[in-house]
Amino acid sequence: MKKVIIGIIAVAVLATGAILVVAQRAGRDGHERFGGHRGAMFGMALRGLDLTDDQKAKVKEIMDTTRGRIQPLMEQMRTNRQNQAAAGTDGTFDEAKAQAFANEQSAIMAKVIVERERAKAQIFGLLTDEQKAKAAELRQKFQEKAKDHPGFGKGPGKGTEF
Repeated sequence: MKKVIIGIIAVAVLATGAILVVAQRAGRDGHERFGGHRGAMFGMALRGLDLTDDQKAKVKEIMDTTRGRIQPLMEQMRTNRQNQAAAGTDGTFDEAKAQAFANEQSAIMAKVIVERERAKAQIFGLLTDEQKAKAAELRQKFQEKAKDHPGFGKGPGKGTEF
């Protein structure tokens, strides 16, 4: 009798583990479709809009194109950060170099922001009026939930002091 109970428990544990693995993989696949952390968040927001297959295909195309444009910029930012990390390790501060690193990094980041905004505008251009309204509603709900979380709604200049 004990062997039967142990067997049933073992099968239940294995089944639960399998379900969790499948769920995690399915979640990861959804994130990869839209690329990166910010892309994943954008993809999750689109999930609630009931996109047509044609809209999904166009969104994927836009995101792939955007990823191709942003990837070289991210490489430039990485290289700039590495160069910045190496500077000043001899104990001397060169303000001109530090300013050059900051200027270069901000110029690259500006290009990244422009590309992301271009993609967002293209995607929202695909949406129907109803989908746009639903997106605005989802954004409002997200902001309401996020306002009490550090890094989203609290901090200097946002009504709270530290």
